[in-house]
Amino acid sequence: MLKEKIKQLSEKHFERVVQLRRQIHANPELSWQEVETSKLVAKTLSDQGLTVQTGIAKHGVVGILKGRNPESKCIALRADMDALPIKEENQTEYCSENKGVMHACGHDVHTANLLGAAMILSELKNEIEGTYKFIFQPSEEKIPSGAEAMIKEGVLQNPRVEKMIGLHVSPELEAGTFGFCSGKFMASSDEIYLTVVGKGGHAAKIEELKNPLLIASEILLNLRHLTNPQIPVVLSFGKIEGKGATNIVPDVVEIAGTLRCFDEALRTSLHKQIEFICESISEKYLSHCEVKILHGYPVLINDEQVAASAKKSAQEYIGAKNVLDIPTRMGSEDFAYYTHHVPACFYRLGVGNKNKGITSGLHTPTFDIDESALKESIGLMSWIAVNG
Repeated sequence: MLKEKIKQLSEKHFERVVQLRRQIHANPELSWQEVETSKLVAKTLSDQGLTVQTGIAKHGVVGILKGRNPESKCIALRADMDALPIKEENQTEYCSENKGVMHACGHDVHTANLLGAAMILSELKNEIEGTYKFIFQPSEEKIPSGAEAMIKEGVLQNPRVEKMIGLHVSPELEAGTFGFCSGKFMASSDEIYLTVVGKGGHAAKIEELKNPLLIASEILLNLRHLTNPQIPVVLSFGKIEGKGATNIVPDVVEIAGTLRCFDEALRTSLHKQIEFICESISEKYLSHCEVKILHGYPVLINDEQVAASAKKSAQEYIGAKNVLDIPTRMGSEDFAYYTHHVPACFYRLGVGNKNKGITSGLHTPTFDIDESALKESIGLMSWIAVNG
């Protein structure tokens, strides 16, 4: 039975996949700099007998595996390879050796997991139908998006991808569990940059000033009303910088934030509202506010049929009690670009373990995973793929 063979191969390749994950984790590379990671990926795929394409969107790698009747279908599986500018605080044998760079979002897991699936399916190529594309993508964490760049360079063509599967680690889910959500799953994401230009000077001479800090504060207080959990919409700012001092008012204040929502028409409307609020308040104080909105990832939409099929495959593979229905997320993910081109499913891989104290969140310097999660994960992705 094919499912049992996949489980046996998962056991066989598990230790190698853990080794790969640790090697990638110890040698993280930032977005658009994934040179050594892509070399490791390409070699590993080549060693499995796959046809390998490199240099796609700079450091992207694609492995192609042909089973029986290769023209009958084409299923794509995707992982991202880049790391974050975070200094790791974990004390492990595989801790980051690249100071100030860390796989704090689990892309080392995604990459190792997909390599594991490639190992499994390559051993079953005479028993499975269709063609399988293993897509290893640069720059998920940084705009411009690696997914968008790979799509523009034809990664979904030759042969044309019919369905696509991806995953993301979730420390809030226990290892051995998986989460699925059909339809709109993850929010769009835009970067908001505001530059408030006033008139600075000596802090004591307030009659001569157009204090950009106060103007910026009023802008932020008004913009917060655009956040609405009921819709849902999030407009959140994480940076405000005015290079003054206790007795020096600066001329300029810079603000940076993010906008998240689930509706493209609303997204466009919110852009206009942000611009209107900033313009109105700055004009009131005879100042100026430059608004720059960097369009980021679209809404991630899980195709209902593909998501239902993937969830059913998961229940068959690991048991219904380990397959969870999870809610939409205000987080964003550039896998969303693929979902606007082909029917796709993006699901969550549980990697937490409360008993072992593995609970740190994504994008934190102490993030780590329960590596036992990979044993089920490499097999499950393989099983979902062959049922696609």
